[in-house]
This record gives sequence, structure tokens and C-alpha cells, in this order.
Amino acid sequence: MHARPRRIIFIVALLATMVTPLVLAAGAEAMTPLFADPTFQHTWGYTDMPTVTGQADRTLMWGSYPFTSAMMEPYKESPGGKRLVQYFDKARMEITNPAADKTSQWYVTNGLLAKEMVTGMMQLGNNTYLSAPPAQVNVAGDLDDPNGPTYASFNKVLGYKAIPSGWAVTQTINRAGAVGNNPNMRQYNVSALDVGAPTHHTVASVFWAFMNSSGPVWQWQSDQIVQNQRLFPNAYYATGYPLTEPYWTSVLLGGKQTDVLVQVFERRVMTYTPSNKAGWQVEAGNVGLQYYTWRYTDLKQPKDVIGSKG
Repeated sequence: MHARPRRIIFIVALLATMVTPLVLAAGAEAMTPLFADPTFQHTWGYTDMPTVTGQADRTLMWGSYPFTSAMMEPYKESPGGKRLVQYFDKARMEITNPAADKTSQWYVTNGLLAKEMVTGMMQLGNNTYLSAPPAQVNVAGDLDDPNGPTYASFNKVLGYKAIPSGWAVTQTINRAGAVGNNPNMRQYNVSALDVGAPTHHTVASVFWAFMNSSGPVWQWQSDQIVQNQRLFPNAYYATGYPLTEPYWTSVLLGGKQTDVLVQVFERRVMTYTPSNKAGWQVEAGNVGLQYYTWRYTDLKQPKDVIGSKG
């Protein structure tokens, strides 16, 4: 559904001490340390190692590997006013409080990147923001699709009321942010579910099923792939709460017009493409790459990179 992460031939060398994984990449500098912190690797590996090694057939939640080195970004409540971050195609990992419990699932968080792009409010602290225009970046499909909806399109529907729980999702959205209705979308059997989100939005049934699904995961303590484990011990860990209702749209995918269901959450954009093969119908968008471009190219924010990449 989304532009795929860079395709490279690589081997992840999992050291016994798990201090720093290495990647050997075709056309890339050998023995380049990629993960900014061991806890970033542990978080990445839990869901994405099985996909990368071919032991799971599902969307990546982070990406094949980080595409930046360690970076420091402003965050008022962090030590020295900056926190350690690293970008992946689909998200950004953060350590806001290095002194917190490293065994907690929330020691490493993934940024509210979708929320920032759809609202235009870049978060620089718990209650500190930089105001900017919402991102004019396509949320799904080919990046050069002139008609697909952008984050700015979804800004216009943030305050729309929830679809009644149990109703079939037939709402549509276009690039202008105009909402319509297409009864033909009933054929895909997707319903809106009231899951009690504090944002008062429903979640599409296909996304809720994925957020509560089980499958192979990697456990770093034993360096093993373990079957039939919940992908997300907390359903909202990876996505955050829904910011909008789910909407059908038509986007160019590989140059072909394709029906796609899109829902913007705080941390991710989730898509459902019925024409994709099983396992890849639900996908996480390339929010990390999109946000990085918005922040550092479009908005020209200063960059503080630790290391040679980024």
C-alpha cells in the first residue's frame, strides 16, 4: 500500500551482549552501528524482526532498519532540554526520561508524528509547541499522486462526530478534505467500532483486529522468535488513539487507482487495502519518513545528529 522501505540485502548480527546490532548492506558501509540505544533495538525487534527474517508475513511497524543515526531533539522536560530520538520509515523512537524504568514498555515511546502533521503543532515539550501548517504530504499511495488525501486533508475532519458503532464504513474523503458516501464500500465488510477511545472516535474493525492480534514476536532476552504472542501488549502502544474516523479513498498505488481505507491515529496512519495479499492488507504508513521530511526539509528545523548518518 505504501512506498516500501528501502530494499537492501542485509544481515542483522545479534550480538550475545545485545549492545549494538550491526548491518551489512549492499552498497552501504559495512559494520555500521544502526540502533542509537539497545532499548531501541529491543523495541524494533519485538514486532519487526520476524518480518525481516521471513518468519512472519505482515506489515512492518517500524521499518527494515533506522534511516538516521542517533539524534537529539528539543523537549523541554528532558535532561538538558533535549531527548534521544531515532527515525525509522514508519515511526520515531524516543527516550524522554533516561532515568525511567528501562523494563517498562513506555521507556521507549514512538512519537505523535501523525498528530503533529495533521494539526501542524510540533511538540517540543509536554505543553510546548511550534505552530506550523499541516503537512501537505500524501498519507497513502504514490507520493506523486496529485489527487490523494494529505495530512492537511484530514485536518478538516478532526472534529467530525463518530460513526455509530457497528455501522458499515462507507464514508469517503478526497484531497480537499470533503467527506462523501460510497455504498459500494459495503462489499469490504468493514465496520466502525466504539472501543472507548478518549478521543471519542471509533476504530475500523480491521484495524482493531490488528491492534489486538497475536503472532510471532522476537524476545531479545532469549534471542528467539516466539509464536502466538500479542503484537502489542497495549493495543494503543504503536498507534495511539484515533484522531479521525476511518475513511475510504482512492489513491494511485503503483500508478493504479486503488480503493484504500485510511484512519489517522496519534502515532500512525493505518491503511487497509483489500486488493493486497493476506497479511499485508493492513499496513502502517511511512509516517517516520514523511515527518522527517516535513520537519527538516519543509520546515527547515535545526538538526542535531550524533554520528555520521542522518
